[in-house]
Amino acid sequence: MFDIGGGELLLILLVVLILFGPKKIPEVAQLIGKGVQKVRRAQEEIVEQVRQINTTVAEQVQPIAHEASHLSETIARLPESTHQPPANTAEN
Repeated sequence: MFDIGGGELLLILLVVLILFGPKKIPEVAQLIGKGVQKVRRAQEEIVEQVRQINTTVAEQVQPIAHEASHLSETIARLPESTHQPPANTAEN
């Protein structure tokens, strides 16, 4: 998820140790764990909402696409003469 290497993780742990001391590390780790858990839950909710929106859009687009296809087929079946522009009927 974060793509952290071993050296980077060691540096982060060293900074945490310096900032909070060895007695507070379990508390800090617990807070970080809860924070990561909240972020993951939020991510899952967002992904689910996007899926629902995609499903809704697909359901609404399907009848329109079907009607467009039907209209296209109807136009293709029109006689060729209807595809020509009208003759110039203006008097000179």
